[in-house]
Order: sequence, then structure tokens, then C-alpha cells
Amino acid sequence: MSSNWRRNLWAVCGAELLAIAGFSAFWPIIPYYIQFLGVQGAAVATWAGMISAVASLTRGVAGPFWGALSDRYGRKLMVERAMFAGCILTLLMGLAHNVEQLTLLRLLQGALTGTVTAAMTLVASATPRERLGETLGKLQLAIYLGQSLGPLAGGLVADHWGYRSVFGMTSAFLGGAGLIVLLLVRENFTPVMREEHGPLTGQLRRDWKLLFAGSLLGLVLLLRFALGVGARMTRPLAPLLVQELLPESQVLGISSGLAVTLNGISGAGAALLLGRAADRYGGRRILLLCALLGGGALILQGSAPTYGLFLIGQLLLGLATGGTLVTLSAYLGRLAPRGRAGAVYGLDTLAMALSNALGPFAGGWLARWFSLRAPFVVGGILMGLAGLAVLRLPPKGEKTPSYAGG
Repeated sequence: MSSNWRRNLWAVCGAELLAIAGFSAFWPIIPYYIQFLGVQGAAVATWAGMISAVASLTRGVAGPFWGALSDRYGRKLMVERAMFAGCILTLLMGLAHNVEQLTLLRLLQGALTGTVTAAMTLVASATPRERLGETLGKLQLAIYLGQSLGPLAGGLVADHWGYRSVFGMTSAFLGGAGLIVLLLVRENFTPVMREEHGPLTGQLRRDWKLLFAGSLLGLVLLLRFALGVGARMTRPLAPLLVQELLPESQVLGISSGLAVTLNGISGAGAALLLGRAADRYGGRRILLLCALLGGGALILQGSAPTYGLFLIGQLLLGLATGGTLVTLSAYLGRLAPRGRAGAVYGLDTLAMALSNALGPFAGGWLARWFSLRAPFVVGGILMGLAGLAVLRLPPKGEKTPSYAGG
């Protein structure tokens, strides 16, 4: 176990806060940027869902590949790759001339970035397993703080200097985050298993077998996917609902950013507190309560007659997603075989990315063919139903197994 894990944790938390602040700065204004690029009417919701979906899909396809490389060559290198690639591609997104170019750049961004998974793998691989819930809760706190600060900064910049300038700000944030990791993180990486010297395709096949090494690992990944579909179904549509609730507003960027900020603040607190609680009491009850709370929060947003009630729904959704993210991540860290954290979190990337792709894509089509509020109701129902599968996890006090010599 590396003696640098505490120092690395704080450096990675600082870098990830900066990186996520950058990424989240442009997300609330994506539907408005699509309109700026010439798309109008119902097609805006479809393009917003598609732009989110393609990035998630390519991130999922590439996730196991990057995870395998991290087990071979080190986790720090993967964090640097994700942040510096994001720096370049986000700058190019701000120079796009049409929505097709924007979509292509988002596709490449999904394949080459993924800072959250890379950072989580770096931290989890060096953290004592009995401290995983607390440690990943701190990392999730940094992520949520970034999600809280970024939208407001992006909305302010967009309202005063235009949409393209937001992407330049994001690029600068990601470049700074990459330099923090490059200069401050110390990784004492030694591959544990000799099989990394074999063909990469063989290692990828072995990584996929981890899904079936025990039913518990597969169940946790299935929960990650199912809960994510419900929660992400409304992500690209929330700014359009704000536009519907505030039709005369001259500060839509800030109004949309405030909603994401409240979501992030509540998620940050939930991640830190519930991560510690999961270490002490087990995660099954926490996951069940968070899934039901998230479902209710989405339905509340979908039926909200006012902007204020919509903000309350965003705050409650943040509590729910913060709890589910950190608790499931801690489960995965404990289940990861020794030296294979990259493989497990690579598969986790695939599960999250598939949910991030399917959710916004389905939400965009539901909004186009039914109503803008329909995805909120459907997503809430799906999230609540998926939470019932949490009851199959081991109850409090039952030892969580690990596989392949873990």
C-alpha cells in the first residue's frame, strides 16, 4: 500500500474539482449553444440528447481499454491523458461552426477523457479497503463542488461574453488540473500480476470475466447502470424546462446553472456523510433510500409548476445521486481483486457510460414525441423500480466477498 495515498488524495481532489468545474460549466448551456449554432424547435431536445449520448457511448466502449492500460502502466498516466485530452477537445468545441461538428467533438471527447473514473481508480488502488467509503466520499465531495461552482461560472461567462467563451474557460481549467496531477501526484506503481505482459486483448477478456466471477460484482454494475438510466434521462432537458418555467428571463444561463449548483451542493454533502456511513453500517439501506428519493425528486421536477419547486427537486436529486455514487463506488473498490482496480473501474465506466448514453437519448425522444416533462416522470419511475434490486445486496454485517485473490 503506497504511503503517499493521503497526499495523492488531496492533490487528485483539487485537480478533479477544477476539471469537473470546467466540464460542468458548459453543460447547462449546451441546448442554448445548439440554438446558437442554428438548430430550432423540437430538434433542439433531440440534438441535446444525442450529444450527451454519443460521448457516453464512446466513453463506455473505451473504458475497459483505458482500465486495462492503467493496470499495466499506472493510474496517474491515465488521469493525465483524460485531462489533457479534454483540454484540447473542449477548446475545439468552442470553435465549432455547426451542430454536426459539435457532436463529432463530443464523440471524441467521450473516447479520450473520463477524468472521474481515472481519478477514482488512482485513489482507490492505493487506499486501505476499510477506508474506501470515506476516501471516495472525499473525492466525490470534490467532484460535486466542481459541479456546483462550474455551472454558475459558465452561466455568468455565457450571459456576459457569449457561449463560445465558456469552452475556452473549460479548456483552461482542464489544463490546470492536468498540471496539478503531473507535478504533485506521486505514484509508486508496480504491476501485481504478470499477465499484463501478455497481449492486451487477452487481458481485456480476463477483465470481462470479472463480471461473472461472482454475482455480487455483476449486480453492483447492473445497479450502476439501471439507476443511472433513470437519473440521466433528464440531464440535457433540465435547461429547456427552466426556459419553459422562466419564458421572459434574460439570465437563463445563470438560472440553469443555479439548478445544477444546488444539485451539486446537496450531492457533495451526501457523498461525504453517506460514504462514512456506508463504511460503518453497510450500504444496502443507504442505496435503497437514495434510489426511492431520487425517483421521487424526478417526478417532483416533472410536475413542478414553478421554478422554485423545480429547484427543490434538483436539491433532493443531488442528495440521492450523491449517496448512490459513493456507496456503489465503495462496493466496487472492495470487490476489486488485488492489482485489478483498473479493470473493475473500467467496467464501471462502461456501465455508467451506457446509462449516460441510453438515458439522455431516450429522454430526448420522449420529450420530442410526448412532452418535455414526460422524461422526468418516466425517469423517476425507473429509478424507483431499479432501487428494489438493492435488496439483493448483502445485509449489514455480512462480509462483502472479493475475487481472484483479492
